[in-house]
Amino acid sequence: MSAPPQEPYRPPPIDGRGAPQGPAGPLQLKAVATGLVVDWLATWLASYMILFLALSVASSAVYVFNDLADIEHDRAHLTKRLRPLAAGEVAPSTARLVGGLLLVLALGSSAWLGGSVLACVLAYLVLNFFYSKSLKHVVLVDVVCIALGFALRVLAGIYALGDLPTVWIILCTFFLALFLAFGKRRAELLDAEEDPQARPVLGGYDRRFLDSLLDSSATTVILTYALFTATSGKNPSLIVTVPIVYYAILHYRRMLQTTGQGAAPEQVLLHDRVIQICIGVWLATFLVISYGDLHFFRDG
Repeated sequence: MSAPPQEPYRPPPIDGRGAPQGPAGPLQLKAVATGLVVDWLATWLASYMILFLALSVASSAVYVFNDLADIEHDRAHLTKRLRPLAAGEVAPSTARLVGGLLLVLALGSSAWLGGSVLACVLAYLVLNFFYSKSLKHVVLVDVVCIALGFALRVLAGIYALGDLPTVWIILCTFFLALFLAFGKRRAELLDAEEDPQARPVLGGYDRRFLDSLLDSSATTVILTYALFTATSGKNPSLIVTVPIVYYAILHYRRMLQTTGQGAAPEQVLLHDRVIQICIGVWLATFLVISYGDLHFFRDG
């Protein structure tokens, strides 16, 4: 009995894009999955690069117009007199032109990321406009404006990813910015004893009042962060990072009390080894728990 004749091999048909049709094999599925991951990463990186550009130029525009508003005061200041505008290295007309171009670039790049991001950047610019004009001279309102600016930037970052933030992370950001701003005012108040051209708003603060504000804002930062880890819908095991945050806040508070530092929080971040270690350990622990899907506690 002869074997049935075998059908000759026919390659799968080709569609209009030049891709073979028919059932996908493992290699095809792997290629498609890899392509999707690469596209997602490219989109994510592009969004964050554009967001970084938008927030950077928005902040730069704010600093330019703030320096324009304070040019006479800065010329009499011990250190601010060295700024380009106060020192006469940059003409006010040039600064206005650069500031305007930065504003256009900030709004254009944020609009590309969506209406929510544009609204946050626009609110940030409007807030800082009024801050530079008058609000920075109003006791307590000045630091609230600074904290709101940080919260708006965090909102813009989350919206740029197409996500919605939890209430607790925004509150935590707001109170952390308040804590740092109160620390800055405390350090400036100590420096004002030797600097007659200090911020006028410092006349409405005293050391005891600022110490109470620092203590209350530090407590609120820790509480809101703890609530974020426990009730935000994320892995509840993130609550193990709360002691790290607690220690970092207390270390910064002790530093303000004992050394008087804090006028430039960014310098503390760059030079204080304890703060750097706390940030590194916190970030590593947060990422390992989140992406390693580690569970130490029961949900709910």
